[in-house]
Amino acid sequence: MGRVKIQMKKIEDKQQRNIAFAKRKSGLLKKAYELYILCDVQIALVFFSPSGKLFLFDSKTRIEETIHKYLELPCYRRGSENFGDGVRYQTPSKDIEDEIREYNVKLANVEKQLGYFLKNPNQWESIDEIAYQEKLLQKTLDEIRSRKVNLYRYQLFSKITFFMSFENYI
Repeated sequence: MGRVKIQMKKIEDKQQRNIAFAKRKSGLLKKAYELYILCDVQIALVFFSPSGKLFLFDSKTRIEETIHKYLELPCYRRGSENFGDGVRYQTPSKDIEDEIREYNVKLANVEKQLGYFLKNPNQWESIDEIAYQEKLLQKTLDEIRSRKVNLYRYQLFSKITFFMSFENYI
């Protein structure tokens, strides 16, 4: 008697889903262990049960070391790769790409503002441009003053705390 091919979709019955998870979890861990032993490869396997319980498998190195090794790879090596078994793995997700685009826009704005500050004031050609620069400088100066006040308060609080603990010690 052969195995029945199951349809790949979410199992709706919670009890059946938990049973399938338990069986497949042990099978996945067994396969990871076999791959590690037979091929001497570095494996890090991290997954969560439907109830949120964490499951880990690491081969000859700690999971953190394997992930660190992965993160040290250049982006082009972490991208999409076809591993020869027809399965295609993609690392960069749409969320990450959107975040990168967002930060690139912010970086461009900062570089533009920095370019204004590096200019000689005599190069500004209009009253509006000068007013804009004055507004930026005033905003920056206000932020610096606010930070300065906060640092003074923190230092004062640290000194008071130190002296209070010193008095309690005596």
